[in-house]
Amino acid sequence: MAVRHVLGSVIRGAARLPLFTAVLGHPSVRARLRDVPGFSNLYSNGWSFAHPFDRHYRINTGAFVASENLVSSPFDGGKPGFYAGSQPSIIRTALRTLPALERFTFVDLGCGKGRPLIVASEFGFRAIVGVELSESLATHARRNAAVLRRRLPDRVPIRIELHDASTYSYPDGDLVVFLYNPFPEVVVSKVIAQLESLLVFGGRRIFVVYYNPVHGHCFDASAFFSRYFAATLPYAIEELGYGPDKDETVVIWQAGSKLRARPGADIAIRVTTPDVRADLRVSPS
Repeated sequence: MAVRHVLGSVIRGAARLPLFTAVLGHPSVRARLRDVPGFSNLYSNGWSFAHPFDRHYRINTGAFVASENLVSSPFDGGKPGFYAGSQPSIIRTALRTLPALERFTFVDLGCGKGRPLIVASEFGFRAIVGVELSESLATHARRNAAVLRRRLPDRVPIRIELHDASTYSYPDGDLVVFLYNPFPEVVVSKVIAQLESLLVFGGRRIFVVYYNPVHGHCFDASAFFSRYFAATLPYAIEELGYGPDKDETVVIWQAGSKLRARPGADIAIRVTTPDVRADLRVSPS
Protein backbone atom coordinates (compact mmCIF):
# COMPACT_ATOMS: atom_id res chain seq x y z
CA MET A 1 0.00 0.00 0.00
CA ALA A 2 2.87 2.39 0.86
CA VAL A 3 4.61 1.62 -2.43
CA ARG A 4 1.39 2.30 -4.34
CA HIS A 5 0.94 5.61 -2.50
CA VAL A 6 4.50 6.70 -3.35
CA LEU A 7 4.05 5.61 -6.97
CA GLY A 8 0.83 7.59 -7.20
CA SER A 9 2.54 10.71 -5.80
CA VAL A 10 5.38 10.41 -8.32
CA ILE A 11 2.94 9.99 -11.20
CA ARG A 12 0.84 12.97 -10.10
CA GLY A 13 3.97 15.10 -9.86
CA ALA A 14 5.11 14.06 -13.33
CA ALA A 15 1.65 14.83 -14.72
CA ARG A 16 2.19 18.50 -13.93
CA LEU A 17 5.14 18.69 -16.33
CA PRO A 18 4.18 19.86 -19.85
CA LEU A 19 5.79 16.93 -21.69
CA PHE A 20 4.19 14.30 -19.46
CA THR A 21 0.90 16.17 -19.57
CA ALA A 22 0.85 16.07 -23.36
CA VAL A 23 1.63 12.33 -23.43
CA LEU A 24 -0.57 11.21 -20.53
CA GLY A 25 -3.47 13.37 -21.69
CA HIS A 26 -3.58 11.92 -25.19
CA PRO A 27 -6.86 9.97 -25.56
CA SER A 28 -5.16 6.76 -26.76
CA VAL A 29 -2.64 6.83 -23.90
CA ARG A 30 -5.39 7.62 -21.42
CA ALA A 31 -7.42 4.63 -22.67
CA ARG A 32 -4.46 2.28 -22.09
CA LEU A 33 -3.37 3.57 -18.68
CA ARG A 34 -6.53 4.60 -16.87
CA ASP A 35 -6.94 1.14 -15.24
CA VAL A 36 -3.24 0.62 -14.47
CA PRO A 37 -2.37 0.80 -10.72
CA GLY A 38 -0.88 4.18 -9.91
CA PHE A 39 -2.53 5.83 -12.89
CA SER A 40 -6.20 5.14 -12.10
CA ASN A 41 -6.54 7.98 -9.56
CA LEU A 42 -4.74 10.35 -11.89
CA TYR A 43 -7.22 9.62 -14.65
CA SER A 44 -10.30 9.58 -12.42
CA ASN A 45 -11.39 13.06 -13.49
CA GLY A 46 -8.74 14.51 -15.83
CA TRP A 47 -8.51 17.78 -13.90
CA SER A 48 -4.99 16.97 -12.69
CA PHE A 49 -3.47 17.66 -16.09
CA ALA A 50 -2.25 21.05 -17.32
CA HIS A 51 -5.03 21.99 -19.75
CA PRO A 52 -4.12 22.95 -23.36
CA PHE A 53 -5.96 26.23 -22.72
CA ASP A 54 -3.54 27.02 -19.89
CA ARG A 55 -0.53 26.16 -22.02
CA HIS A 56 -1.83 28.46 -24.77
CA TYR A 57 -2.29 31.45 -22.47
CA ARG A 58 0.60 30.55 -20.09
CA ILE A 59 -1.72 30.60 -17.10
CA ASN A 60 -2.78 28.14 -14.40
CA THR A 61 -6.51 27.52 -14.11
CA GLY A 62 -6.37 23.76 -13.69
CA ALA A 63 -6.37 21.08 -10.98
CA PHE A 64 -9.05 19.89 -8.60
CA VAL A 65 -9.18 21.66 -5.24
CA ALA A 66 -11.31 20.12 -2.50
CA SER A 67 -13.42 22.34 -0.26
CA GLU A 68 -11.29 21.69 2.81
CA ASN A 69 -8.23 23.02 0.96
CA LEU A 70 -9.81 26.35 0.09
CA VAL A 71 -9.38 29.44 2.22
CA SER A 72 -12.69 31.20 2.86
CA SER A 73 -13.10 34.96 2.67
CA PRO A 74 -14.25 36.97 5.72
CA PHE A 75 -17.69 37.43 4.15
CA ASP A 76 -20.67 35.43 5.32
CA GLY A 77 -22.49 33.10 2.98
CA GLY A 78 -21.16 29.64 3.59
CA LYS A 79 -18.02 27.68 2.84
CA PRO A 80 -16.70 27.51 -0.73
CA GLY A 81 -17.33 24.32 -2.67
CA PHE A 82 -14.67 22.38 -4.55
CA TYR A 83 -12.90 23.87 -7.53
CA ALA A 84 -12.50 22.26 -10.96
CA GLY A 85 -12.02 23.82 -14.37
CA SER A 86 -14.71 24.03 -17.04
CA GLN A 87 -14.08 23.34 -20.72
CA PRO A 88 -13.37 26.47 -22.82
CA SER A 89 -14.97 25.08 -25.99
CA ILE A 90 -18.28 24.59 -24.20
CA ILE A 91 -18.24 28.14 -22.84
CA ARG A 92 -17.40 29.51 -26.30
CA THR A 93 -20.27 27.61 -27.92
CA ALA A 94 -22.71 28.96 -25.33
CA LEU A 95 -21.51 32.56 -25.65
CA ARG A 96 -21.76 32.45 -29.43
CA THR A 97 -25.52 32.03 -29.12
CA LEU A 98 -25.85 35.48 -27.49
CA PRO A 99 -26.23 38.85 -29.27
CA ALA A 100 -24.20 42.09 -29.18
CA LEU A 101 -21.89 41.08 -26.37
CA GLU A 102 -20.04 44.40 -26.51
CA ARG A 103 -23.07 45.88 -24.71
CA PHE A 104 -22.90 43.37 -21.84
CA THR A 105 -20.82 42.92 -18.70
CA PHE A 106 -19.75 39.32 -18.13
CA VAL A 107 -20.02 38.29 -14.46
CA ASP A 108 -18.75 34.88 -13.36
CA LEU A 109 -20.21 33.95 -9.97
CA GLY A 110 -17.82 31.61 -8.19
CA CYS A 111 -15.11 32.36 -10.73
CA GLY A 112 -12.47 30.09 -9.20
CA LYS A 113 -9.11 30.55 -10.91
CA GLY A 114 -10.72 32.48 -13.75
CA ARG A 115 -10.85 30.17 -16.76
CA PRO A 116 -14.31 31.34 -17.98
CA LEU A 117 -13.16 34.95 -17.51
CA ILE A 118 -10.23 34.34 -19.86
CA VAL A 119 -12.61 32.78 -22.38
CA ALA A 120 -14.93 35.78 -22.04
CA SER A 121 -12.01 38.08 -22.85
CA GLU A 122 -12.05 36.60 -26.37
CA PHE A 123 -15.55 38.00 -27.00
CA GLY A 124 -15.29 41.76 -26.56
CA PHE A 125 -17.55 42.23 -23.56
CA ARG A 126 -17.97 45.76 -22.20
CA ALA A 127 -16.48 44.62 -18.90
CA ILE A 128 -15.50 41.30 -17.28
CA VAL A 129 -15.87 40.60 -13.55
CA GLY A 130 -15.18 37.51 -11.46
CA VAL A 131 -16.85 37.11 -8.06
CA GLU A 132 -15.22 34.62 -5.70
CA LEU A 133 -15.67 33.70 -2.02
CA SER A 134 -12.36 31.86 -1.59
CA GLU A 135 -9.36 34.12 -1.02
CA SER A 136 -6.97 31.51 -2.38
CA LEU A 137 -8.91 31.05 -5.63
CA ALA A 138 -9.36 34.80 -6.03
CA THR A 139 -5.58 35.20 -5.72
CA HIS A 140 -5.06 32.63 -8.49
CA ALA A 141 -7.64 34.40 -10.66
CA ARG A 142 -5.92 37.77 -10.21
CA ARG A 143 -2.57 36.27 -11.17
CA ASN A 144 -4.05 34.77 -14.32
CA ALA A 145 -5.77 38.03 -15.20
CA ALA A 146 -2.48 39.86 -14.75
CA VAL A 147 -0.68 37.43 -17.06
CA LEU A 148 -3.35 37.93 -19.72
CA ARG A 149 -3.16 41.71 -19.30
CA ARG A 150 0.59 41.71 -19.87
CA ARG A 151 0.42 39.44 -22.89
CA LEU A 152 -2.73 40.84 -24.49
CA PRO A 153 -3.15 44.44 -23.30
CA ASP A 154 -5.77 45.24 -25.93
CA ARG A 155 -8.32 42.91 -24.32
CA VAL A 156 -10.89 44.11 -21.81
CA PRO A 157 -9.32 44.03 -18.31
CA ILE A 158 -10.57 41.37 -15.91
CA ARG A 159 -11.59 42.47 -12.41
CA ILE A 160 -11.79 40.00 -9.50
CA GLU A 161 -14.01 40.83 -6.51
CA LEU A 162 -13.81 38.89 -3.24
CA HIS A 163 -17.45 38.70 -2.27
CA ASP A 164 -20.40 36.51 -1.36
CA ALA A 165 -22.30 36.00 -4.61
CA SER A 166 -25.67 36.01 -2.84
CA THR A 167 -25.23 39.65 -1.79
CA TYR A 168 -23.13 40.91 -4.69
CA SER A 169 -24.02 44.34 -6.15
CA TYR A 170 -24.01 44.00 -9.93
CA PRO A 171 -22.65 46.68 -12.26
CA ASP A 172 -25.08 48.81 -14.24
CA GLY A 173 -26.29 47.78 -17.67
CA ASP A 174 -26.92 44.49 -19.44
CA LEU A 175 -25.42 41.35 -17.94
CA VAL A 176 -24.28 37.88 -18.90
CA VAL A 177 -24.08 35.93 -15.63
CA PHE A 178 -22.10 32.69 -15.75
CA LEU A 179 -22.28 29.79 -13.28
CA TYR A 180 -20.43 26.47 -13.36
CA ASN A 181 -22.50 24.73 -10.67
CA PRO A 182 -20.75 26.79 -7.98
CA PHE A 183 -23.39 26.87 -5.22
CA PRO A 184 -25.93 24.81 -3.32
CA GLU A 185 -29.61 25.44 -3.99
CA VAL A 186 -30.04 27.91 -1.13
CA VAL A 187 -27.36 30.20 -2.58
CA VAL A 188 -28.69 29.85 -6.13
CA SER A 189 -32.10 30.99 -4.87
CA LYS A 190 -30.52 34.06 -3.26
CA VAL A 191 -28.66 34.85 -6.48
CA ILE A 192 -31.93 34.69 -8.39
CA ALA A 193 -33.60 37.03 -5.91
CA GLN A 194 -30.75 39.52 -6.39
CA LEU A 195 -31.08 39.34 -10.16
CA GLU A 196 -34.86 39.67 -10.03
CA SER A 197 -34.48 42.85 -8.00
CA LEU A 198 -32.54 44.34 -10.91
CA LEU A 199 -35.40 43.58 -13.29
CA VAL A 200 -38.30 45.06 -11.35
CA PHE A 201 -38.12 48.43 -13.09
CA GLY A 202 -37.13 47.05 -16.49
CA GLY A 203 -34.51 48.48 -18.80
CA ARG A 204 -32.01 45.64 -18.37
CA ARG A 205 -31.26 42.50 -20.30
CA ILE A 206 -29.83 39.57 -18.39
CA PHE A 207 -28.69 36.22 -19.72
CA VAL A 208 -27.76 33.48 -17.26
CA VAL A 209 -25.39 30.86 -18.69
CA TYR A 210 -25.60 27.89 -16.34
CA TYR A 211 -22.99 25.22 -17.11
CA ASN A 212 -23.96 21.91 -15.44
CA PRO A 213 -27.32 23.33 -14.22
CA VAL A 214 -27.86 21.15 -11.17
CA HIS A 215 -30.21 23.72 -9.63
CA GLY A 216 -31.67 24.97 -12.88
CA HIS A 217 -35.19 24.35 -11.61
CA CYS A 218 -34.77 27.50 -9.50
CA PHE A 219 -34.48 29.62 -12.65
CA ASP A 220 -37.37 27.74 -14.26
CA ALA A 221 -39.51 28.72 -11.27
CA SER A 222 -38.70 32.42 -11.63
CA ALA A 223 -41.42 34.70 -13.06
CA PHE A 224 -38.71 36.89 -14.61
CA PHE A 225 -36.59 34.34 -16.46
CA SER A 226 -37.41 32.15 -19.43
CA ARG A 227 -35.43 29.54 -21.31
CA TYR A 228 -33.37 30.66 -24.30
CA PHE A 229 -31.03 27.74 -25.00
CA ALA A 230 -30.38 24.21 -23.76
CA ALA A 231 -27.97 21.62 -25.10
CA THR A 232 -25.48 18.95 -24.19
CA LEU A 233 -22.25 20.13 -25.77
CA PRO A 234 -19.22 17.95 -26.56
CA TYR A 235 -15.69 18.69 -25.44
CA ALA A 236 -13.43 19.86 -28.25
CA ILE A 237 -11.14 17.05 -29.40
CA GLU A 238 -8.10 18.65 -27.77
CA GLU A 239 -9.96 18.82 -24.43
CA LEU A 240 -10.75 15.11 -24.18
CA GLY A 241 -8.99 13.66 -21.17
CA TYR A 242 -8.84 17.01 -19.38
CA GLY A 243 -12.17 16.62 -17.61
CA PRO A 244 -14.25 13.78 -16.20
CA ASP A 245 -16.60 13.42 -19.18
CA LYS A 246 -16.90 13.90 -22.92
CA ASP A 247 -19.70 16.45 -22.86
CA GLU A 248 -21.49 18.84 -20.51
CA THR A 249 -24.94 20.42 -20.31
CA VAL A 250 -25.50 24.16 -20.63
CA VAL A 251 -28.83 25.93 -20.19
CA ILE A 252 -29.28 29.67 -20.80
CA TRP A 253 -32.11 31.75 -19.37
CA GLN A 254 -33.03 35.27 -20.49
CA ALA A 255 -34.82 38.19 -18.85
CA GLY A 256 -35.60 41.63 -20.26
CA SER A 257 -34.89 40.22 -23.71
CA LYS A 258 -37.30 39.20 -26.44
CA LEU A 259 -35.11 36.79 -28.33
CA ARG A 260 -36.87 33.76 -29.70
CA ALA A 261 -35.90 30.65 -27.78
CA ARG A 262 -33.63 28.23 -29.60
CA PRO A 263 -35.11 24.85 -30.62
CA GLY A 264 -35.05 22.44 -27.70
CA ALA A 265 -34.58 25.19 -25.12
CA ASP A 266 -37.43 23.87 -22.97
CA ILE A 267 -36.08 20.34 -22.57
CA ALA A 268 -36.22 19.13 -18.98
CA ILE A 269 -33.12 19.07 -16.79
CA ARG A 270 -32.34 15.77 -15.09
CA VAL A 271 -30.06 15.67 -12.04
CA THR A 272 -28.05 12.45 -12.37
CA THR A 273 -25.90 12.93 -9.26
CA PRO A 274 -27.38 15.14 -6.51
CA ASP A 275 -25.57 18.49 -6.24
CA VAL A 276 -22.90 17.30 -8.69
CA ARG A 277 -24.12 16.51 -12.20
CA ALA A 278 -27.07 17.33 -14.44
CA ASP A 279 -27.98 16.51 -18.02
CA LEU A 280 -31.01 16.92 -20.26
CA ARG A 281 -33.89 14.49 -20.18
CA VAL A 282 -34.43 13.15 -23.68
CA SER A 283 -38.02 12.14 -24.38
CA PRO A 284 -38.40 8.53 -25.58
CA SER A 285 -39.04 8.32 -29.31
